[in-house]
Amino acid sequence: MNIKKLITVSIFTALMCVLSQVSISIPFSPVPITMQILCVCLASVVLGKKAGTLSQVIYILLGLCGFPVFAGLKSGINAILGPTGGYIVSFPFVAFLTGYIIENIEKHRPLTRLSIGMAMAAGLFVCYFTGTFWLALSLNLGLVKALALGVGWYLPFDILKIIISSFLGYEIRHALIKAKLISTSNT
Repeated sequence: MNIKKLITVSIFTALMCVLSQVSISIPFSPVPITMQILCVCLASVVLGKKAGTLSQVIYILLGLCGFPVFAGLKSGINAILGPTGGYIVSFPFVAFLTGYIIENIEKHRPLTRLSIGMAMAAGLFVCYFTGTFWLALSLNLGLVKALALGVGWYLPFDILKIIISSFLGYEIRHALIKAKLISTSNT
């Protein structure tokens, strides 16, 4: 991995640490509204599947090492094992899947904001699946209750975050390609 890639991975790891703190607690759910999905989506479209995943793995490792990078300035194994841990654990998988889809689309045709948004929606499904399953297990909830607490109230916000990150990601990606700071999967 070259120095440019390491720097961009570090920037997106730092961005994830900062955006995780934009957190709104919901009184009826242990899952806060955060900007984490926006950052994971941006990392995957700008960095691609490998580097985007690496940025999320580093984020999780920082939290496990005790740095207060998870939402609400949480850290450590208890944050991972708690009700919201499934969402955190899903982030590298979300980044990989989203980046993988984007790279495969790009091999066959130019990327559009819509194709990027659809790839991000697939990643969001992985986040919801993993997070809801983990939430249900950790709190001993039924599927419907876990879906209501972990998906229902968040879906409109996450759709908005995907729309924003698909537009931002598209523009940032093209600017970085033009500046030769990143390359497409075709080159």
